[in-house]
Amino acid sequence: MDTATAPFTPITHPISPVSDLIIHLSTPAVSHRYLVSSQILRVVSPVWRRHLDPDSPFQSLSTCVETISGRAHTIMTLYDDDPDTLLLVLNILHFSTSSVPTTTIGFGQLRSFAVLCDKYDCIHVLNSYSKVWLDVWAPVALEPGYEDWLFIAKVFGDQRKVKELEKLLVEESGSLSSCESYFLRCGKMVETALLPEITLNKIMLSRSKELTRQISIWRSFLQSFISENVTKGCSNWDCVTLSYGNLIRSVEQSGLVKVFNLLEEWHGNIRDFEEKTGGIQLANGTRFHGYGWCPVENLNVGLRSRLGRVDS
Repeated sequence: MDTATAPFTPITHPISPVSDLIIHLSTPAVSHRYLVSSQILRVVSPVWRRHLDPDSPFQSLSTCVETISGRAHTIMTLYDDDPDTLLLVLNILHFSTSSVPTTTIGFGQLRSFAVLCDKYDCIHVLNSYSKVWLDVWAPVALEPGYEDWLFIAKVFGDQRKVKELEKLLVEESGSLSSCESYFLRCGKMVETALLPEITLNKIMLSRSKELTRQISIWRSFLQSFISENVTKGCSNWDCVTLSYGNLIRSVEQSGLVKVFNLLEEWHGNIRDFEEKTGGIQLANGTRFHGYGWCPVENLNVGLRSRLGRVDS
């Protein structure tokens, strides 16, 4: 075989013994031809039903007719599908299931099934297999790298871990990239192509609201403490001076001065922001007080209380 031309030789998959339709799918490496029954495709998928309509505006049907084993075959062209996943789905539709995994599949394969069946509105054809597959991956859905579980769960109608993952992404996600195609989660890139748009918008809005709330509290606290010439309930100016100087130095060391002044946006996640603000110290001068308690400490306690989050 000539290796230079082999990749361009179409691979034919004879799926139905009474086929009347050729599905043509091209990839950068090779073209695939699936010999299938058009009647089965019409029944299982409203999308394919429209494609197979001679008057369809989709224009996926070719005017060419090819004869195979004495039968005329219409040609339908599909685009951007995974050839192996398409083959498995078509085999399931034609009751040829020996090659279909019945116990477990990789997360990438599960995602490919969800993408294909969502595109052609035929997720029901996987009902006999999907629960077993989903059972394998639901337990790890919260871990970084499995964010597309939100899409998979939506397509398959499985709500396990969805709320928990959404909440986790609010805390662990950075801001969207300028092209809105990805964000960082714990330092790792998460592509947004498959994430449900409504869910993604909700996650990013919740993240933004929480950061705005915390920054507003810090701004209010700092403006009050630094700008106002008051003792904050402490009559000892040595104590107040110590607290003032320590706070200023601590804020500068946090690297959040521009964020607090609204000159710079925080693009990291909420957890990292809270870690940085958690390091801001408001020292109190208890050694200046014979009774061992400085009123300035009440400010620190009040601040941390206001910053606390209430689970919704």
